[in-house]
Amino acid sequence: MAKNKKVEVQNSVITKPPVVAVLGHVDHGKTTLLDTIRKTNIANREHGGITQHIGAYQIDVPKTLLKQPNYPNKITFIDTPGHQAFAEMRSRGATVADIAILVVAANDGVKPQTIESIEHIKKAKIPFIVALNKIDLPNINQEIVKKQLSKKGVNLEEYGGETPMVGVSAKDGTGIDKLLEMILLLNELFMVKQTENNFEAVVIESLLSKNKGITATIIVRSGSISVADDVVYENQVFRIRALINWQGHPLTSVTGGDPAEVLGWKVLPKIGSKVYLKSETEIMTSPAKVLTFPEKRNIIPPEGEDALEEQHIRIILRADTAGTLEAITSAVGNKVETISSAVGNISESDVLLAKTTKALIIGFSLKVDTRVLKLAQSEKVLIKTYNIIYELLDELDEVIEALRKGDLVEVFGTAKVLAVFNIKGETVLGAKVTSGRIAKGDQIKVTRNDEEIGRIKIKSLKQQKTDITKAETGTEIGIGLSGNMAVLTGDSIISIG
Repeated sequence: MAKNKKVEVQNSVITKPPVVAVLGHVDHGKTTLLDTIRKTNIANREHGGITQHIGAYQIDVPKTLLKQPNYPNKITFIDTPGHQAFAEMRSRGATVADIAILVVAANDGVKPQTIESIEHIKKAKIPFIVALNKIDLPNINQEIVKKQLSKKGVNLEEYGGETPMVGVSAKDGTGIDKLLEMILLLNELFMVKQTENNFEAVVIESLLSKNKGITATIIVRSGSISVADDVVYENQVFRIRALINWQGHPLTSVTGGDPAEVLGWKVLPKIGSKVYLKSETEIMTSPAKVLTFPEKRNIIPPEGEDALEEQHIRIILRADTAGTLEAITSAVGNKVETISSAVGNISESDVLLAKTTKALIIGFSLKVDTRVLKLAQSEKVLIKTYNIIYELLDELDEVIEALRKGDLVEVFGTAKVLAVFNIKGETVLGAKVTSGRIAKGDQIKVTRNDEEIGRIKIKSLKQQKTDITKAETGTEIGIGLSGNMAVLTGDSIISIG
């Protein structure tokens, strides 16, 4: 009986789907490689063709590759972004994985994030395979790449080391079966047999969903859970409301090696945190802590033209997932003063906070509600949204510099000058609003033949003889300027708030 039980445990461990992290430099073909393996087309749906989030997927191993009885019939893959800002994501992917695939483009060789990925793999102490991608391209010299890898401490099998290398083409499918077979072989050689069957999972991504509420993707390291089970996350207990696979289909349970989206969280879980079953866990009560209060800090900036020069540029940051929020926050570092950062959509309260603190709102992979945009326009708050992280980071320095110089503007409305009057020594313009809105107190930029001739504030605004505060598209208005400017009929007015 004892022997039979031992065999059952070993078989359950060996057949557990291996978790494979796919790492490498940006644009070396990681997601495209997974597309080919999964026969999906996710890369084309990523903004800019670049993975912005960590993702987990599971495939069925082709029956032709199940050559040994102990080979698992499924493999779980973790796709990690290649941009330098996602270093923590790559590290997390490697830490959760049993095996890694280091994707290196044959035409590009070893690059900065390739080296960083090698370090993450070594730190995780897991076996890995080098997938030399894009071998279908002409004039490829594989020997150059092999030498580059050797110099970075990758001991390739053909040079007497332990790391196999497989030439592949994510584009046409060359070498994919060989790569999968190598994963199965490494899994059999290096799989560490579990001595514990208790449930443990790791959170690899979390977000706030409009339809689902708080949701997080987990990788199950051991044991199993089912819908309606009570689980523990950082001493908080919640009941699993739903389990969903990577294709969006509901699951009743998940076990070791499986990825799953979990619904039912009470708070947004931190990336990399552990999840356990309540029935298998003793919930520890933390001792009472003496509360200490930080020194008060005035987040409302001082008045005056030099305020921006004296202070950091302030931002309010909102992102679609915890992973990207973490990556952006880490990447911007001390370049800006982050007033608030959170997962979720930009709200009206964010706009009001930005107005109070004179902050710029940055949104990543988010759609801004029309009401929020209108409020931002009314309150003269600038919102910048991005879908590709390297564009955000590349533009950040330019945005900071433009804000300091006063060159970064958002157009709130435009108008065309129909007539110019001098009334009691003051310049008054007759104009028609051609787009957006023009408001009393706005700073306007006056252009002639697309060249700026000056900037000035609107002192008063009239529609016929009635004083108004704002005029919308199509309205003819009288604009009183705060000073004199040589404006001509036909000039354009651009309200920049």
